[in-house]
Amino acid sequence: MIDPSNCVRYIVSEESEPAAQKLISWLSDSYPEITLIYQESLVDRGQVTTQLTFVHRYWGPVIKMETIPIESTQTLILVPSPPDPEDEDMSRYEDRIVEHLPASSVSIRLARMDGNDTRVMMLIRTALRERRHHCWMQIQSELLRSSMLKTYEGNPEELIRNIPNINRDIDQGDTVPSQDESLVLDLWMKGYTAKQIALQTGRTEKTILNRLTLLRKTYGEQLVPRRRMA
Repeated sequence: MIDPSNCVRYIVSEESEPAAQKLISWLSDSYPEITLIYQESLVDRGQVTTQLTFVHRYWGPVIKMETIPIESTQTLILVPSPPDPEDEDMSRYEDRIVEHLPASSVSIRLARMDGNDTRVMMLIRTALRERRHHCWMQIQSELLRSSMLKTYEGNPEELIRNIPNINRDIDQGDTVPSQDESLVLDLWMKGYTAKQIALQTGRTEKTILNRLTLLRKTYGEQLVPRRRMA
């Protein structure tokens, strides 16, 4: 089972199997470039859970979900952040990045001309990470706007045993994070400190902290969790 304390958590008033099929249909209709490549039902703690993995035609795996039945008419949905690019992803997606991301392609070509393979790999990894996380955030923003799901705000350690009443209103705004914001969110959710993110993105630590505060106000603490400063 996906670790519920390290992902975004939703709840839907529907049985687990119909909820999974509804998500598959919605993603297929809303994002033709995204395809379901993995679906498996597992028995975990006496419950039948369903795991789904979707890939983008250009950027690879962008979203994974697990549906867990809570009651006969309620299903918990866990959504971890997208996976970091693997080493083998670099060559597989380089041509797609060069073709579809002009800004990144210029830097990659220059690094190739200089014979700097280490920088080439870093640029490809960064571009791929940005695109995956941008797609991940966009999908979740649209899911919330569609009113299919409600965010679950309870204690993740108790969420399987005790589901509290959920009265939070869903934000109906159409905000979608920029690529730069998506990278900041991606690194933050992976445990980077504001100082480390600043070094990665060429910003100051204060700028990163201010941006995280604004993103938390926009998307809530589910997507931008608070952490103790390192």
